Amino acid sequence: MKKFEDLKKSMESANNFLKNHVFEVYLDFTTDEDNVPTKVKVELTGIKNYISIGDNKPFVQFTAYILPTNKKSDLLYSALRTKHGREKHIKTFNYEGYDSLGFVMQRKLSEFLKYFSLPDAILTKVVNEVEPMKLNENLIIEGRYDSVVRELVKDIVSFYKYQREGEFLLPEDLKGEEYHSYKFPGINNEFVIELNLEIDDDVENIDIDAAYYREEDVIEITIISNPEMGYKNLELLIGELNETLRHELEHIYQYQKGYKFPKKEPTSPIKYYLQPHELEAQRAGFKRIAKLQKKPLIDVIMNWFKKNQKRHRLSDKEVEKVIKKILEIS
Repeated sequence: MKKFEDLKKSMESANNFLKNHVFEVYLDFTTDEDNVPTKVKVELTGIKNYISIGDNKPFVQFTAYILPTNKKSDLLYSALRTKHGREKHIKTFNYEGYDSLGFVMQRKLSEFLKYFSLPDAILTKVVNEVEPMKLNENLIIEGRYDSVVRELVKDIVSFYKYQREGEFLLPEDLKGEEYHSYKFPGINNEFVIELNLEIDDDVENIDIDAAYYREEDVIEITIISNPEMGYKNLELLIGELNETLRHELEHIYQYQKGYKFPKKEPTSPIKYYLQPHELEAQRAGFKRIAKLQKKPLIDVIMNWFKKNQKRHRLSDKEVEKVIKKILEIS
């Protein structure tokens, strides 16, 4: 290992190079979209010993400057700047929202520093140069619920891969007894998922049904799958879960903001689907699928009703009426 003074000289040489270098870091912000590039500049700020895997060894400390890059990247870092301010000091491995940046940038910079015979890098400060954006409430809510849906889909799919029959309670049966319910920022009510898994030879691929029970804060999801399909229906399952869960989360949002629900649900299919709260939830679910599949919203809606029309006992004219009402929602 180099002497401390030699390390400082090498760090100065590295900094001279980094002054004119911009890293393009690809961060996996979501599980349903391509990785998003973010431009980052780096300044090496010091050398300090840290305990790593039981050993006390030197690390190169650095500050990461997040630069305006593209719409998706800027949207994320704009929100983080609003929350944490322009500058954020990072405690050891506690990134508070900058997790992806911290992990990826430390690994990337550590590889770079080998060329200067320097030890591994550790992030100690973030300077967020992305200006805060003015976001309307709908965009904020949509982004928040997209994140929630991704986590719930991930949990259900990871469970489904290894278990096809039975009744389960999430998150507890997946993550342990200490996880009694799902808790998300911006959602006042904690909730659980009652997951019912069934197999049926008469089902072509999979059938999914769901309901949100407001009094118990329970989302009940039933997945019936053809046992012969194996993992072939995973892509279909993920798509339908995204639509279904986003639909039910919209009901949670409606309940949270004091929505007036009817005391008794109508028995007529067309009257059920034309209820304002149901139309809003349908649109939310369909918008989620349109975003995932990068398809026009109208195509997603028409495909869903084409597949589910008979199941929900709707005539052609009734389907046209429901679709028109969904599209009229702003």
